[in-house]
Amino acid sequence: MNPMPTLSVVMITYNGEKYIREQIESLLQQTYPFTELIIQDDKSTDTTRDIIEEYARKDHRIHLYVNPSNMGWNRNFITAMRRATGDYIALSDQDDIWYKDNLEKKMAAIGKSSLVYCYRCLDAQFTTHGTLIRKPQSDFESLLFTSHIPGHSMLFTRKFYDSIDVWDERIAYDWWLALQAHMHDGVTLVREPLNWYREHSDSASVVMMSKDWERTKGNTWQPYVYGWKAYCDFNKMPVWQWMYAYIRDHTSAERNPIPHRMAALLARNDMPALLHLCWLTMKYRAKVHDRFAGGKGCQALINCIRGFFYPLIWTYNNNTAFFEKPIVK
Repeated sequence: MNPMPTLSVVMITYNGEKYIREQIESLLQQTYPFTELIIQDDKSTDTTRDIIEEYARKDHRIHLYVNPSNMGWNRNFITAMRRATGDYIALSDQDDIWYKDNLEKKMAAIGKSSLVYCYRCLDAQFTTHGTLIRKPQSDFESLLFTSHIPGHSMLFTRKFYDSIDVWDERIAYDWWLALQAHMHDGVTLVREPLNWYREHSDSASVVMMSKDWERTKGNTWQPYVYGWKAYCDFNKMPVWQWMYAYIRDHTSAERNPIPHRMAALLARNDMPALLHLCWLTMKYRAKVHDRFAGGKGCQALINCIRGFFYPLIWTYNNNTAFFEKPIVK
């Protein structure tokens, strides 16, 4: 009889004293037992570390590491994952609550894929029967433009993680994991929420995304008029050029025909390439953004227009795609 695969859970923390007890308790109640819980704290100034140490004294699987200085959440996750030793690795935020069968259902679903993720519940109060369910899109074409799959919903294989040859801290860790998974053995989805995602003003992701929400709320025509400049500004960024050239060079026209073509066009800096990219995002708009799928009559026409202009809409509306400001002359 084959032994049960080992599983590491990796969590990062920073000033999470309000919610971390609930999250650790939900991890300890998992029906699939984890081998270790790696917690890397980013120099919290509240009682977060005291709470973790309290749990670590009771459970030998919990290991606390403290950064010598504050890294920020992206670098903290990238470095914390290196500490994991399990055959599989799951990622956890400090402020969610996992359903008891979170790990069990992901382990059952992953199969031969590199990575599995799940839906998440966004109801205002904790519930296992939520009505507000976030269902992120995972098509490779869509992930070329933005990160839809949050890290706290991911579980992936050790073999896949070890195969990632480079990390760039200018790119969100979960975006890079999702892109890399498509370049390896693919992504699997558990089509149900397996954790309750807590939205609050101290959340790093909420703080980051709220900047874009505040800046772009009420926009209608602006992305179509000013999106060209935004696209050109982003296209000059070294991290943009590096990332899309990497994807172009690590995909093939045989295995990933459309993402390969799109990445090659995104890596170029000329008008013909942009027009070709816009044509592809219109033609494959359902894979680029599921809101552009289907429709009849006028709605179908609107979806085609939005699909064509999506590269401009995306860059205009998104100032937080990379941890590097666009080069603007």
